[in-house]
Amino acid sequence: MGVAITPPTVGPVSPPKRSSYYIWEKAAPYVFISPFFILFGIFGAFPILFAVWISFQDWKSVRSSEYVGFKNYARLFTDDSFHIALSNTIILGILVVPLMIIFSLSLANVLNQPIRGRVIYRTAYFLPVVTSLVVVGILFDFFLGSVYSPLGSILQIFGIEYKGLTNQPVFVKPAILVMILWRWVGYNMMIMLAGLQSIPHELYEAARIDGASGIQAFLNITVPLMRRVIAFAAILSTIGMFNIFEEAYMLVGTGGGPDRAGLLMGLIIYRQAFVSFKFGYASALAYANAVIIIALSFLQIFASERAASD
Repeated sequence: MGVAITPPTVGPVSPPKRSSYYIWEKAAPYVFISPFFILFGIFGAFPILFAVWISFQDWKSVRSSEYVGFKNYARLFTDDSFHIALSNTIILGILVVPLMIIFSLSLANVLNQPIRGRVIYRTAYFLPVVTSLVVVGILFDFFLGSVYSPLGSILQIFGIEYKGLTNQPVFVKPAILVMILWRWVGYNMMIMLAGLQSIPHELYEAARIDGASGIQAFLNITVPLMRRVIAFAAILSTIGMFNIFEEAYMLVGTGGGPDRAGLLMGLIIYRQAFVSFKFGYASALAYANAVIIIALSFLQIFASERAASD
């Protein structure tokens, strides 16, 4: 008679323990990218969200705030300084953006040609972008605003009284315009240059064989193929124009110069926040400025896409 063998009792199989190396391998990518999100959350997302809360407050300090609802936003419709700053910014934007596109595209088209020393020329035109704006502002203020500038000295020889361009309302906007173009044309030129280098050279060769002149090739090949790049540069220039601060501040200060002719959106936001310490109203101004920028950007995108489809 045989002996019955009882099979061993098989319990639930526990999953194998994952090694620390396996866990680290899965978590490592998130650990390495976490500094960006931490810094963005602290210095990016939090200030944006906190400014929304401040815009509904009469906020003067951490311990002094009072909820006022939409009072700060309602004030925008009756604030004369806001209307002047907005109109000045729009006027300068209407002048700056087309001139910026024309100058930067023209320079990029010239420096895209196989001319001697073009690397040196590209560097020279881009140099104002990386030059200290404080030094540039002092020089521009001396040449345009000081009675002891070379222009003032020449006019004094002929007995003409010179008060400085930035001390006269009619010349304030042109002075800011010149400084903005001088500084940012080189930046937009590099954007245009990158777009031009993506155009196949064979198209220009075919146009030359067909007898097209340089201007005809530029208007019928370069401009149509650069339409999206031009739209991108125009959007960046528009955004930059509504955020201009340093150039105007160095020439006319926070007050905007005589008759507030140089008062821009960046200046009035800074003035309300750090001169008048009205942080709630400054936040409302900043968000109104952001809404205007977004609306203009979408309008430009829509116009460029419609032109491209036609």
